[in-house]
Amino acid sequence: MKDQHNIILNWKGNPEQPLVSILCDTYNHEGFIQETLEGFLSQETTFPFEIIIHDDASTDKTATIVKEFVDRYPLIIKPIFQKENQYSKKVNFWSDLTFPMAQGKYIALCEGDDYWIDTSKLQKQVDFLESNDDYVITWTDFFTKKGTELVPNDFKDTLPSVYTIDFDNLFVPYCTYTLTCLFRKSAVDPLDYKKFTYGKDNTLYSLALCHGKGAYMNFKSAVYRWHPGGIYSLKSAFFQRYSSYLNLKEIYECIPEARTKNVAKIMNSLLKYSAQEALKLVKDKNQDKTEPKKAIKAFLANAGFLTKIKFLWRYIKT
Repeated sequence: MKDQHNIILNWKGNPEQPLVSILCDTYNHEGFIQETLEGFLSQETTFPFEIIIHDDASTDKTATIVKEFVDRYPLIIKPIFQKENQYSKKVNFWSDLTFPMAQGKYIALCEGDDYWIDTSKLQKQVDFLESNDDYVITWTDFFTKKGTELVPNDFKDTLPSVYTIDFDNLFVPYCTYTLTCLFRKSAVDPLDYKKFTYGKDNTLYSLALCHGKGAYMNFKSAVYRWHPGGIYSLKSAFFQRYSSYLNLKEIYECIPEARTKNVAKIMNSLLKYSAQEALKLVKDKNQDKTEPKKAIKAFLANAGFLTKIKFLWRYIKT
């Protein structure tokens, strides 16, 4: 790893005025966070960048590892160490904590259990946005890591070198993952993001796309870790699909630009899958049936007659 002096050697401008702010939230990632930070620090750029890392009161050695990096890179790494877990208090990390600290013109996102592998990732994305004023947000390709295996997507063969994204094709395919995202800070107001009850990364993308186009850049820059300790991966299939439905429904209702046939189609598909997964839960005596019943009710309210018959038959057979 380069030391701080050698990282900033090629930076143009004031090192204390970063062009890019990298935002990283971490919790109990002691087995991952070193690789994550090394991926950030390996970026070769002509501009200054900062790393704002938020540790949400980890109970393992994550905070200790972060502090070691802060001591070595005090000009680059700006830490937030929580004494009490904020996620359990439903505090929104982005709007309330990291976005307000970000000094950069651009913001890059990556969670503490994912990591970057392309040392030119930031430079390529910033160069693109600097040269294309009508674009406000970018993503790239990535690998999924399962155990020791790196699994590629098929985007390399199915998408062009630059794939323009708007509300007419957003999530088709689903190539907009948080770990590769970089966007103009001016495109997203943290207070707007905070207004959403079911806000997540898709909400942020949608707010940004109200101000310009998105670009998927077809090169692999990062690795998405799939592991049992991931907060989202621990959730049931029903929760994953229903939470995504509620998120997209809120986007559709609250952002006029998002009311396209594409978004409506995906939203209805998520509701259908949610209702199907809910069937597996409503007969389980040990399950809280409140949310599954809501999903089923919402699906049936808009389903056609034959669809309702098929669904009820599926319920009887379950």
